[in-house]
Amino acid sequence: MKKLLILGIAALALTACTDTKVPFLSSKSNNTNSSSSSSSTGIFANLKEQLNGREFIIVTEGYNSKTSIGFKGDRVYGFSGINRYFGTYQVSGGKFVFGEFGLTRMAGSESEMTLELKFLDILKNNKSVKLSGDTLTLTSTEGIELVFKDPKAAATQSK
Repeated sequence: MKKLLILGIAALALTACTDTKVPFLSSKSNNTNSSSSSSSTGIFANLKEQLNGREFIIVTEGYNSKTSIGFKGDRVYGFSGINRYFGTYQVSGGKFVFGEFGLTRMAGSESEMTLELKFLDILKNNKSVKLSGDTLTLTSTEGIELVFKDPKAAATQSK
């Protein structure tokens, strides 16, 4: 019985430290907007180029001050309040469209976990994204805005 308990605890510890795919975060859709013009495609490609290699920290009140979103090529990554997330993304129709998404499985208080889920839901259900200088703004389908700042750009501007 003691060996079985130790084996169970070891298995739990090992799985708690792995990443997991988060299916509810995948907003990949087969629907494509065929009415998009080539000029708007260029704007979105330009946005992706401007985001590449940058990481933004949230400034919206109420969220963990270390909550972040970063971009490298087609990859997105960041910290959602308790866990780290990572996956693929595209810019389409003026919003982020996420592909496969992974999330570490750390635990936090109930209020922290609720806030993290709210953040991830807004990220998934964004209806628009705007980059203006060092400020990245995501607006959800419910009209909730998440505002992020690029701390490196702000530091460069102050020198």
